[in-house]
Amino acid sequence: MSTFMGMAWIDLCPDVAADAGLAAFDAVVERVRRSPYLDLFDAGAGSHELADGRCRIQSFAERDYAELATAVVSFAAETGMVFRAFVALDHDEFGAEHVVLDAAAGEVRRAYHYFAFPRDEETGEYYTEGGPGVLAEVPVIEKPTVVIDPGVLADGPVARATVAARYGVPVSAMHAAAAADASAHLECGAVGGPSSHWQETLGLAWDAE
Repeated sequence: MSTFMGMAWIDLCPDVAADAGLAAFDAVVERVRRSPYLDLFDAGAGSHELADGRCRIQSFAERDYAELATAVVSFAAETGMVFRAFVALDHDEFGAEHVVLDAAAGEVRRAYHYFAFPRDEETGEYYTEGGPGVLAEVPVIEKPTVVIDPGVLADGPVARATVAARYGVPVSAMHAAAAADASAHLECGAVGGPSSHWQETLGLAWDAE
């Protein structure tokens, strides 16, 4: 069973109404779909209210699924409606990636970005052909200083503290989630598997109606 898909949790700024935010996101999705060769792209979206009163948009895409990342980044950059976002792209046998986007200060930046490259079962060697697409073009809060795992694309103490602050979770939870990424490649092939530990840590249940 193929698991090519994209998922996104987009949390809006406190003063943005749900209807306005969802309408603006749908408009961006439609614009992306009208781009050359992307007529199959379609991202379903729904919304609900979080405990703090802000709106969360959740979106899912299968066909041309990687363009969901394009839509989320464009939506955040162009409207100023987005506070934070989490995007997970499953590339099936080619790996998976997940990114935390920070837009609270008006600029869209990658706070954390990991690509779960497939690995050789015997040697542990990374198969890095392919790799991240449009998400790699988004500026980072902090570049990793020591890179042992080529999948670590945006990370660092300031970045983790930023994610913790944005989602209201302990920094220690960020450390645990980042450490779990070392085995994320083992979950490739399971729907939502490679990013499930981040979803749990950041409270990203799939609640859209």
